[in-house]
Amino acid sequence: MKKYILFFFFSVAILHSNDTKNTEQTTIQDLVKEINILKKEVKTLKITQENNLNEIEEISDFTESIEANSLKDKINFSLGFKTNLDNFSKKYADGTKVQNSNIWSNKLMLNMKADISENMNFYGRLSMYKYWGSSIIHPYTYYDNMQGRVPSDSAMYIERAYINWFFNKGTYLPMALTIGRQPSSDGPSNQFKDNTSRKGTYSALLYDGAADGIVLTTNISKLIHNEKSYLRIGYSKGFGYSETAQDIGNAFVGASNNDIKDTNVVGIFLDTTVPNVKNTLVQISYSHMDDIVANPLENNSSRNTNIGSLDLYGAMFEATNFLNTHLDLFAQLGLSIAHPNGNSYANYGGLLSAPNDTSDKKAYSLWVGTRYGFGEKQKYKIGFEYNHGSKNWINLTQGSFDIYNKLATRGSAYETYLMYVINRHSNIRLGYVNINYDYTRSGWFVGESKKITSTMIGSDRVVENLQSIYLKMNVHF
Repeated sequence: MKKYILFFFFSVAILHSNDTKNTEQTTIQDLVKEINILKKEVKTLKITQENNLNEIEEISDFTESIEANSLKDKINFSLGFKTNLDNFSKKYADGTKVQNSNIWSNKLMLNMKADISENMNFYGRLSMYKYWGSSIIHPYTYYDNMQGRVPSDSAMYIERAYINWFFNKGTYLPMALTIGRQPSSDGPSNQFKDNTSRKGTYSALLYDGAADGIVLTTNISKLIHNEKSYLRIGYSKGFGYSETAQDIGNAFVGASNNDIKDTNVVGIFLDTTVPNVKNTLVQISYSHMDDIVANPLENNSSRNTNIGSLDLYGAMFEATNFLNTHLDLFAQLGLSIAHPNGNSYANYGGLLSAPNDTSDKKAYSLWVGTRYGFGEKQKYKIGFEYNHGSKNWINLTQGSFDIYNKLATRGSAYETYLMYVINRHSNIRLGYVNINYDYTRSGWFVGESKKITSTMIGSDRVVENLQSIYLKMNVHF
């Protein structure tokens, strides 16, 4: 009996043990299944997450594309870039010589255009111009017409910003009003050296630099029966006197009874073409500049003063690819008549005059040049320019891109260059400039111009000769 009882309990124990093992095996299998299910779910989640991230990136890219296209629809951007290598040698009247070579500079121009409506558009240009390895602010950048036009630090200056408003379209005399910072720099005939189209409105012999103003342009082609004929009347401020009043806390522009008067500039310009001759430009102009300020940077009104007025006359002719000969040529003539009022600035004198001198100072300047294209597709171009200015020649080119302001020379200047056209947007130019100064103070309004002689003490005011060998790369896109 005991044997049977022991066998019963032993059998139950074995059965229980088997049941436990079966249960454990079942539990492990279930866990493995659940783990596999979880792995699949995690994998699915990862794929979903990656798809979501890709969708987010696509949406982000699409949004950025829409924003970029929207901005592009409003404003079109283009750029200009110049890299210059200059090697200068300078000779003073007393025979002293100075050389400065390996001078590198960059100029960046960010151009903007926006079509506001069918009869209105906007143009702008931001400019940076600096020497390599230098961020010293050039004092001339404080002159309004030189901002972005002379090498300085890496700051961007507003060189151009103006609105064109067209009206009278479809009539006998269509008109346009240009308001803002005008296209008064890099004018004709500078485009030949840069291998670009016309970049400015006014003769580069007379005007080169930034300027704020308003210009009314009338298309008179139908009136005079000659295509591309325009009459322009303009007004600009050459200088606006400002004074900070402590009790007001801001600056006001204008002049009271005892203050320096603003310098105002008015002008009239006629653009036309030579009848039946393609690709020509003729410009005849007159402008008047009154109440010229001796020093626009001088804040001391008891020391600073208005020194007189100036009349500028100009005549210009250009021909591009003249008679299909691959020859470009131009000739410009300028006449300046300064009217000093007898006022003097410190010890420098008055307008192109000695102290108390009120006699008119008449002068002229001639600028001629030619360029010839040769080789396959005129990839190579050779050019030559000459300009000569008489004793009291004065113009408004202080904002010229070339740092020696060649066209203000009171004497003779020669320039020759060889250009390689990389493509329609870029070129490389190797050139040589030689300037012989006959009279002092070229490009300066203040002080009497004198014949340069060997007895003059060497200084930056009596340079007799300046030479430069340069290499320039221009990109316009």
